[in-house]
Amino acid sequence: FRVGYGKGFYDRFLLKCHQDIIKIGLSKFEPVDKIDDINEYDIKMDFCVMAEHTWVFNK
Repeated sequence: FRVGYGKGFYDRFLLKCHQDIIKIGLSKFEPVDKIDDINEYDIKMDFCVMAEHTWVFNK
């Protein structure tokens, strides 16, 4: 879900893109079980690619 560090930069950028764009995040960090500070402006990723796993969201 979360891209960046909570300042909204990527969310504002993604709002300017076509709505049907596929959103793919890359992560070198371990996944967390739950993110508590999600708000209505956060935009969900469709995929998150990590070194040993790819997570699929919004399906």
